[in-house]
Amino acid sequence: MALEDLLLILVVAVIVFLFLSLTLLSTSVYVVRQWENVVVFRFGRVVNIAKEAGIHLKMPFVDSIRRVDFRMRTLDLRGQKAITKDNISVGIDAVVFLRVENAERVILNVVDYEEAVSKYAQTSIRDIIGQYTLDDLLASREQVAKSLKNIVDELSAEWGVDITKAELQEIFLPDDMKRAFAVQAESERESRAIIIKANAELQASETLRKAALNLSDPNAMQLRILETIKQVSKDQSNTILLALPLETIQAVGIQGIAGMAAVRPKFLPGDLQKGKQTSSQKEAEE
Repeated sequence: MALEDLLLILVVAVIVFLFLSLTLLSTSVYVVRQWENVVVFRFGRVVNIAKEAGIHLKMPFVDSIRRVDFRMRTLDLRGQKAITKDNISVGIDAVVFLRVENAERVILNVVDYEEAVSKYAQTSIRDIIGQYTLDDLLASREQVAKSLKNIVDELSAEWGVDITKAELQEIFLPDDMKRAFAVQAESERESRAIIIKANAELQASETLRKAALNLSDPNAMQLRILETIKQVSKDQSNTILLALPLETIQAVGIQGIAGMAAVRPKFLPGDLQKGKQTSSQKEAEE
């Protein structure tokens, strides 16, 4: 019995030793992932910042760790109400991109850096929009976003946070302003259409004036008349009555007019000529 009790005590001791060893090992080893830093505290004081990925050691039951993620984060600033310089209420949707650049400062200088950056960005965007009129705000969205990024980045640098970019996603206007902009855009389109039409009429009148100057020459007028006759005479069923200007008659002369009167069609339909011959024969027989 004494031997069995001794073996039992030995087995229990081994089990307890293994349990304590595993517990001690688990509390003295930690793993740093590639996208994070680990800040090690000893009695409430920062003693080490593990930056390299892999397995690291710490003193069990004495040291504590806190992980800081260095990956890019986004803060959505949705439904932000602001008043422009000309007293028009607008809604803003913006987004801020940030990342941690100093793990020690982001832990020691601020409790929740995401909440702090979000609140400060909301305040800053209202102040920035109050410096612009509505027209300038709509035309300078990139400049407003750049100002927001610079202002927030100036304060967040003390917290170990870097603001990489800020963007305005959407600007919401009141309904009456939307209708006013629609009327303005329609009026501008109508005015542009009127200007384009007036310019077209001006160019047409200039072209017609030049054409009239060219046609003041009798020879040019005669060529134009002949071209018109050519175009109209394509359809042989048409009867052409042509009034010639006195200048053209004087330029062509009597012989020219006689020559135009002597012009005959190049051909007549065969059926029409045969019909005329048949009718004349019938009249002769009768």
